[in-house]
Amino acid sequence: MAPETSADTLFGGLTSGLQSRGLDRRALAGRREGVDWVELTGAQLLAEVAAVSTRLAELGLRAGDVLCLQLPNGLEAVVYTYAAARIGAVVCPLTTIYRRRELGHVLRRTRCTILVVPSRHRRFDHAGLAATLLGEVSTLQHVICVGETAHAGLLGSAVLREPLSGAPTPVTPTGLDDPAVLAFTSGTTGEPKGVMHSAASMHAAVDGFVGHAGFGEGLRSLVVSPFGHLTGFTWGIVMPLRGGGEVVLQESWDAEEALDLTARYDVSFSMGATPFLTDLLAAAGRPGARLPAVFVCAGAPIPPVLVERAVARHGCRVVAGWGMSEYPIGTSTAVGDDPSLAGTSDGRPAGPAQVRVVDEHGDPVAVGAEGDLQIRGPGLTIGYYERPDLDAAARTVDGFLMTGDRAKVVDARGHIRISGRTKDIIIRGGENIPVVDVENVLLTHPAVREVALVPVPHERLGETACACLVLVPGTAAPTVAELGAFLAGEGVAVQFWPESLRVLDELPRTPSGKIQKFALRRVAPPGVPG
Repeated sequence: MAPETSADTLFGGLTSGLQSRGLDRRALAGRREGVDWVELTGAQLLAEVAAVSTRLAELGLRAGDVLCLQLPNGLEAVVYTYAAARIGAVVCPLTTIYRRRELGHVLRRTRCTILVVPSRHRRFDHAGLAATLLGEVSTLQHVICVGETAHAGLLGSAVLREPLSGAPTPVTPTGLDDPAVLAFTSGTTGEPKGVMHSAASMHAAVDGFVGHAGFGEGLRSLVVSPFGHLTGFTWGIVMPLRGGGEVVLQESWDAEEALDLTARYDVSFSMGATPFLTDLLAAAGRPGARLPAVFVCAGAPIPPVLVERAVARHGCRVVAGWGMSEYPIGTSTAVGDDPSLAGTSDGRPAGPAQVRVVDEHGDPVAVGAEGDLQIRGPGLTIGYYERPDLDAAARTVDGFLMTGDRAKVVDARGHIRISGRTKDIIIRGGENIPVVDVENVLLTHPAVREVALVPVPHERLGETACACLVLVPGTAAPTVAELGAFLAGEGVAVQFWPESLRVLDELPRTPSGKIQKFALRRVAPPGVPG
């Protein structure tokens, strides 16, 4: 059986990978509709993808349309991703923490016609929210619900995957440089930015990382990072399936279950933010526990003690990496490197990626010096969704993306270490908190005259948000819980809420009126343990 389409397209990467592995071998394991644990062979996966793509086409999904998938790590996340790719639609994975405000914004921005959500996830009624948005977003025509729901007007995903009585809809030819993936990332502009990738840019990042880091093919990947992040989407799903590997999906993070799955499926690879590795090591004290052979940490510098503990106690090789939605992995260490490098650097350019650290004049800095991190290469985003102004502002004349991160050059081989950020974001457990957006909502609180969010160190999550407030005269200071309740009422995701606060007479500012957040960090509460 020959692959249905070029191996260089997103769907072609799946078919060629499954062909190389053998269609009769297990390719995917995870929860179906959040309940039953199911294993699929390559042939079964392709059959479900063909069936779902045919039903999506019947619902009106066309090449170039955006299919929004707000799904946890389950079988449906993989099936709908490749079903969309099979008919040339753009896959838009969304984090499950989005609520009415964030999800509604994305649906309107993309003019989404079909949304796929779980019935419930982590005790939240996603189907209920989607049913509400079905009446509020003018372009939204269909909501597909994964799991049972009592909400009227929603389609059940089980119907879409039923075997076809006839031939599936034909595969839609797509250009390698056409938009294939759209990822929304929170920043400092007050709204999520849509980062676009083509099949060519996605595969360039994947292939470059695999070759540079020395993973080889046939990885057995445990997906712990959420599907709604490009980390989980790219490195947990696209990379191993393209390389003839196997994917094991953990729906919600639980370190004990992750260890069980690692043993059950002989997991060779996993990737996530540093808190995932911290939790795994804490849970691995039980007899017979073992970690994945390789664990890639990206999103924040890795404490050297974690690297040492993973290697010495469990034989787990920790690979450090740095990336962003615009370039999923730009730098990394390699499996064959001295293990200690993962605790002292974020690696060197991966594959064809070109990375430089420059001073305020745009000149490369010397070894040991700090500067602004810039990147270019074939794995770079093809642009921001319908925002050419952001593209122009973010790129240098010679095509480098200005990442907004600060870094130091560690050695002459090109290893770097992320040292800070120029972007006004706070990263909580791998989630970028959209600072300006949350500040703008808090400014509508009747007791708040001025507000600034600043990061507070946290041993496990990396950072949490502290709200520095100036109150409206004559009002009482709200508590942290009251601020959370207010933000909940405004539809803001709970992970974006401040977890501490300080009330001040005034916010420190520059002569031009800009808030001096570095000064606020000094009055914020001290860091807390995990």
